[in-house]
Amino acid sequence: MTGTAGTAPDARELAEARGYGLTASDLRRWDPFSAIQIHWARKHGLPPDVARRWAGEGVAVRDAVRAVKLGMTPEQVRPWAAAGFLPADAVEAAEAGMPLDEAKAWLRVGFILPDAALLVGDGWTLAEATAARFAGVDRYAQARR
Repeated sequence: MTGTAGTAPDARELAEARGYGLTASDLRRWDPFSAIQIHWARKHGLPPDVARRWAGEGVAVRDAVRAVKLGMTPEQVRPWAAAGFLPADAVEAAEAGMPLDEAKAWLRVGFILPDAALLVGDGWTLAEATAARFAGVDRYAQARR
């Protein structure tokens, strides 16, 4: 973030901004985002007002860029957050084509969403992934020794 929201950037922040080709004016216009966040948003065509809307739902710039490419809206994150997922998880799930109910099922059996999304993307079903995770695992082998 640039200093504290609404304050002037310090010398370190200005030096970092210059490294990304940004000016003090850019930092003020994009407040409260950091230079790297501003650079990433601009590189991907995400305007400041859109980045702020996503940030208001807890979605970082890197994930907002992905979400916009998927045609998502910031409001689509709310049900995911209400279900206990991170805002970025909603984007991961959308990329994998995974609805919220399916994500909850994966979570119930112990898979975090990024792992579940990768498995779904690779064509795994929940039953297959669960069986594979425990294949060859004998929890009590150590106790029998």
